[in-house]
Amino acid sequence: MSEVRTQPPYDVRGFAVAPELATDAYAKLGRLQDVVGEMVREAKVLGRSVPLGGGYAGEIGEFMAEYGIGGQGSAVQQLTAFGKELETLKQRIGEALAKYQHADEQAAEGVDCTGG
Repeated sequence: MSEVRTQPPYDVRGFAVAPELATDAYAKLGRLQDVVGEMVREAKVLGRSVPLGGGYAGEIGEFMAEYGIGGQGSAVQQLTAFGKELETLKQRIGEALAKYQHADEQAAEGVDCTGG
């Protein structure tokens, strides 16, 4: 009978990333947040009532308003939720960088370089 492994052979609770890469990712997430913010502002413009006339054109105007700032599933709602996820990710990266810096500082204090 073959052996079945229930646990992976390595620790899956976390992984290490070079601090330079984490800092770069943090900055890129900030730029992405700026883009998402701009998209929210543009979507809110869609939400304004556009007097396109009656009939089909009126339906398009209503759809644009609903899609822009309407309720469940609107562009503004989805983009805002995405922006919040980006902020959570940035916070986690920031916390990891702070831990790394603290550990690095602690290690530097404990190294005795005298006496060759």
